[in-house]
Amino acid sequence: MKDGTGAPTRGVVYVAWGRDHVDVARRSAASVARTNPGFGTAIWCKEGDDVSGFDRAFHIPEGLKRPKVNVLGNSPFDETLFLDNDTIVRADLGTMFDLLKKYEMCGAQVVLWHRPRHQKKIALDLPETFPEINTGVLLYRKTPGVLAFFRDWAETFAASGMGIDQPSFREVLWRSGIAFHVLPQQFNKRVFEASELLWSDQPKARILHLELLRPQKNPLLRWLSDRIR
Repeated sequence: MKDGTGAPTRGVVYVAWGRDHVDVARRSAASVARTNPGFGTAIWCKEGDDVSGFDRAFHIPEGLKRPKVNVLGNSPFDETLFLDNDTIVRADLGTMFDLLKKYEMCGAQVVLWHRPRHQKKIALDLPETFPEINTGVLLYRKTPGVLAFFRDWAETFAASGMGIDQPSFREVLWRSGIAFHVLPQQFNKRVFEASELLWSDQPKARILHLELLRPQKNPLLRWLSDRIR
């Protein structure tokens, strides 16, 4: 989809700090180009980073503790998929974006939501049946409600004093009125069971989001990471 100037109205955005993280984001952006050639790509990074492979680039403002919390509302696209850098897109995502005809924002729940580290409290006593959302894959359109959500998230995160952003996202989502949809885990595939590697009737993963895709210093892990497509 494109606007009147020919620019894509749907796109994927990344936030990366440092050459190694920009490199893995570029690999993810290449997977977007292979599977969803009509989407634009954009990256927020520091000045001087190599931004080849992205359609647009923006500089991260100085002094931000967790930049993605502050910049997602400034997406250049009307409909945006934010991806962490350690991701690979493996399928057409058109039907995923179709969700934005009804919902304002979508995200997948944390797989291991039952663990205490995923139930950290800031100010609200929330039921465990309202799990954290993994903020490494977020689909949204820029409605007034979503932009207010991002402002609230940034303020709540800063006030929390935490180094992780998912507890603040969870609490802001609980008190927010935005129309939110929980994605199937195949759109944010974090954990594989042994049966899936042999045979499984489960749907195939459409977005891989794996620790192995992060920058790797170990030569063997780097070799394995580079071969995931």
